[in-house]
Amino acid sequence: MEGAGVYFKASLCGKIYKHLSFLVEEDIRPRDDFKEAEWFLTTVEVNYKFNKYLLAGSGYMSLARYKASDELRNRYYLYATGTYSAGRFTLSVRERFQSTYKVHAEHPKNYLRSMLTLSYKISKSGFCPFAYTEVFNDTQNKMRSDKIRFSTGSNYQLNPNNNLQLYYRYHIFNVDDPVNYRHAIGICYTHRF
Repeated sequence: MEGAGVYFKASLCGKIYKHLSFLVEEDIRPRDDFKEAEWFLTTVEVNYKFNKYLLAGSGYMSLARYKASDELRNRYYLYATGTYSAGRFTLSVRERFQSTYKVHAEHPKNYLRSMLTLSYKISKSGFCPFAYTEVFNDTQNKMRSDKIRFSTGSNYQLNPNNNLQLYYRYHIFNVDDPVNYRHAIGICYTHRF
């Protein structure tokens, strides 16, 4: 969508057993006039940390548009993330396959999402600024890049169990996207059990 928006997200995560963890989150995206919520994105995920370099997971996301039952989407995804740290810098690469089923649509929309992230931990401050680029490749259309996402922001660790994140996000659209604004500011709170 053209224009600008604000995204609000709350996440709960924790260990299930040893290296197996869970994530539950709710993302609320109000209309650009803030008169009411427009989209609710609910996610449930499990992931497994093989070692300090490799994490893999899968999840389900419900994308529901307020007062529009024909806009319901069900998304399933699998991903793997490789991470390497050098001093205070961390570089990570994530590949994610997702399949989104829209109510009354004939076929799902499948993407391979490739993301590259660089972060820097500022010592003794709790701040960890980051920047990332993510490309949405349409697997049903010769891996065409339908969308490119750029984001920069910072995490702030309140304590070992609570984290805040503030970010700015910019999209380049090659197809219509009813869920994401071209410009967005996001606020995310995470609690870790």
